[in-house]
Amino acid sequence: MFETKKTWLWVGGLALWCLLLAAALSSNRILSLSVDSSYHLQVMEVVRHAFIIPLQGHEWMAEMAYYPKLSHRLAGLFATLGWQHLNALLMAGVLSAAVVWVCLFEQARRVSLTFLALGLVLSLINIKITRGAFGGELIDNFFFPQIVGEAVNLIALTIAVVLLGRSRRDFVLFAVAAVAFCGCFHLVPTLQLAGALMAMLGVTWLREVLRTRKFEPIGLAGLIAIPAAIVLNPFFSKMKFIAGNNGSVNLGVDLSLEALAGVSALLVGLSAWVLLVHLLRPADDPEHEAADTSALMFAALGAACGAAMLAQYAVLKLTGDGSIYAVLKHSFGVFSMLAFVVPLWGLTVLGVRGVSAEEMLADRRLQAGVALTVVAQTVVMVALFQRPSVMDVPRVNAIMEDIRQVRVTRGLHGDAAMFSAEVPTPIVTYMGTIAMLQSAHGANVISLIEDGRPDRAGDVPYIVTLAGDAFDKPGCRSGAPIGLVVVVAGPCLEPPSLRFKQSASGVPYLREGWSAPELGGVWADGKRSTVEIPIADWQRSLTSPVLEVAAFAFLPMPDSKRTVIVSVPGGAQERFVFDRQKAVNHGFVVPLSPEALKGPTLRVTIESPDAATPKSLGLGEDTRMLGAGLEAMRIVGAGQP
Repeated sequence: MFETKKTWLWVGGLALWCLLLAAALSSNRILSLSVDSSYHLQVMEVVRHAFIIPLQGHEWMAEMAYYPKLSHRLAGLFATLGWQHLNALLMAGVLSAAVVWVCLFEQARRVSLTFLALGLVLSLINIKITRGAFGGELIDNFFFPQIVGEAVNLIALTIAVVLLGRSRRDFVLFAVAAVAFCGCFHLVPTLQLAGALMAMLGVTWLREVLRTRKFEPIGLAGLIAIPAAIVLNPFFSKMKFIAGNNGSVNLGVDLSLEALAGVSALLVGLSAWVLLVHLLRPADDPEHEAADTSALMFAALGAACGAAMLAQYAVLKLTGDGSIYAVLKHSFGVFSMLAFVVPLWGLTVLGVRGVSAEEMLADRRLQAGVALTVVAQTVVMVALFQRPSVMDVPRVNAIMEDIRQVRVTRGLHGDAAMFSAEVPTPIVTYMGTIAMLQSAHGANVISLIEDGRPDRAGDVPYIVTLAGDAFDKPGCRSGAPIGLVVVVAGPCLEPPSLRFKQSASGVPYLREGWSAPELGGVWADGKRSTVEIPIADWQRSLTSPVLEVAAFAFLPMPDSKRTVIVSVPGGAQERFVFDRQKAVNHGFVVPLSPEALKGPTLRVTIESPDAATPKSLGLGEDTRMLGAGLEAMRIVGAGQP
């Protein structure tokens, strides 16, 4: 009974230590410049008060509507407890990274003090060279839901290590439940958890079968039930949609995808060696049972992490499903596990049977092994997170709260409003627009990532900006300031466009060659489509008129390219080649002659000579000839802001 109480005291103490460490490191220290921080802040804002996202919110949530929500509920809990918006996300992420590291080092000290020290040294080298350690993504990419999923993964494996030597049935039941639960956080750590649990079960089950020559059905049932818990998870198929996202990832070294695949293959190979040695070892040693089981866990997790990365790499190369960015982002745990598997492999080859930290230091009263684990974890976490802040987090939090008040008190959100200001970084304007104002992800919103300014401010009924910004023009304010921000009327800033999304102002002017308008715009159905837009009297008096066209293209594969040509009668053609590297949307500017504006309307032709049907590309039954898409169009004077 005393041992049970003491165990719970240590678990509670470590949990409290992780919480305090996370609170210190998440307080205005770091903030990623990645767009992922915007997306996850957006989801957290929604799920703070509801587990599900309403159907009417799917347009502005984009692919995040499909995301598992429990990691965001955790961040929402911290926001409810008092952490500000960004710090709540940081708190959830840093706490999860702390849990991951304390679990890894807690298991490492069970193998040997030598292994604990080597794991610490290689982890610090990993942080210095690649920044690929658990937690590094919080700084460089802010992919926090995967970090939270990794924490669930490691907690589950730590419990599984205890159950493995006690009851095969309990291990199988727990493994299935843990995989199903982890799938509600993120799919990649769920795949890693399932792979590790299957490797641990498979090696111990097969080893027993070889020794006793008796077949145990519960082991085989577990090897079937664990992957079934992934396939039957409703997020499994939906998350495939998100795996094709694009963005940026910052490793400390310039590493190609092929080199990363090589590192992953090395991790799988070294882990497989350790697993094979464990399988063929002639007899158990009760004195080293804890060390052997922990070593088995590290080898199983290493093999699972490497295999998960190689599987996604193979899918990308063979089918084109996903992106280089997604594979890099999802595989950052490969480096962390390499730091633990390399010394484990060395100890295995040398035949070293680990002496635990407690046994070596022989001081049970101080529990020196646990103390060493806490010290090692602290060193790693501080090395990861004690960096200068890349943004003024308190000020950004204050701006976010004022933008949120615009939505809450004045009801401006969705298509009705965007946030744009010159002073904060572009990612802040994007964050305020999609997270706080819950705007739809159109090209006008995406343009905020470039310079923090919308391409066509006049297309938005209201612009939320900082007081004194260039958009804060006299006579354009709508209502009194709200804290640091003011609301201005978009059409007061510049002429609005005709827009071609569903039920928008430009739809009546579509002529031949178009499919039905959708939430983001309208697809051309064919290689040639036309629009006939009206010409206002004030446009006829423009000295240097131009036609601005906001267009996008059908790019289903990572290497897809589409040529789009925009032309008007008697004018030059404007041609642009879309691809995922340069642009998936583009603003055409077509010079207009005075003669072109003499009639009541202007006929605009949009051509896409290399259009293709999704059906011909094996992407379903859609038979529309897709090449170009149209979002907005307007006639203004050259140089119009």
